[in-house]
Amino acid sequence: MLKIQIIVGIISLSFLVIIFEAIRRRKFMEKYALLWIFSGLIIFIFSLFPNLLFKIGSILGLHHLTVLLTISFIFLLSIVFYLSISISGLSEKNKELTQEIGILKLKLNKIENKSKGGQEKTN
Repeated sequence: MLKIQIIVGIISLSFLVIIFEAIRRRKFMEKYALLWIFSGLIIFIFSLFPNLLFKIGSILGLHHLTVLLTISFIFLLSIVFYLSISISGLSEKNKELTQEIGILKLKLNKIENKSKGGQEKTN
């Protein structure tokens, strides 16, 4: 069991380093990075204290493998739900911006046509 703990611990620390590097390079917004930092820390804590996972499972009335699968499923489901909410908001903002750009282009075309029409009359 100790070998698995070390491997999972190294993977979770590597995961955290990758997240912090992505934040530093501005490839990852802090808003979303907090969720992944929290995830990496939880995985690291469970790698240090694997009995904690089983204690949580016994409180919930679950057994060894079922505990891991259930908690992982709930955790991943909550991440997907959070990201789905974010994507929905971004899609709505994208639609509004597209409509606004279309309106602005129409107004610009009208102004250009008026200015061209006025220039032709003076020539």
